[in-house]
Amino acid sequence: MARIVFLLIATLACGDAYAQLDLNLGVSGSRSYHCLADFTDSGIGYGVRVEMAGDLNDRFQFIGNLSYDRHNSEYSSLPVMAGLRVSTTSDDDMFCYVQATAGSAYRVMGEGDNETAWVANAGIGTVWNRLGAIVEYNVSRDKWSWASFHTFIRLPLGF
Repeated sequence: MARIVFLLIATLACGDAYAQLDLNLGVSGSRSYHCLADFTDSGIGYGVRVEMAGDLNDRFQFIGNLSYDRHNSEYSSLPVMAGLRVSTTSDDDMFCYVQATAGSAYRVMGEGDNETAWVANAGIGTVWNRLGAIVEYNVSRDKWSWASFHTFIRLPLGF
């Protein structure tokens, strides 16, 4: 057992700096439109995101993320999303990309008014070594829409 633990630690410590699996941690800001903006008064929100990105080949990545988004004391959501990211180059250090994701969001609205809704988004982003940013347009099943901006730090996992 000790050998397995040692090998796992050595693999993580000595693994390729640009591995095939990345952990992205970041913060976000958002601006809601139409019905969602009316519901949240100001229409401005913030959040945090944890994302895993696994290379399928030089240009395609499968992505999955979990976010916590808050617009005011009356509305917050916890979306779980999965999708595909397509890079414009095969360079691992600096690249631009487009992505599309879809998933489900658990939403808390006011006093005990909770629900689950389908959410989809499309975005364009860039990565510079360990830092990245993306702008996304989001829409939910009830036609609520919002734009969001995410910044993140990329932590390659050496597997």
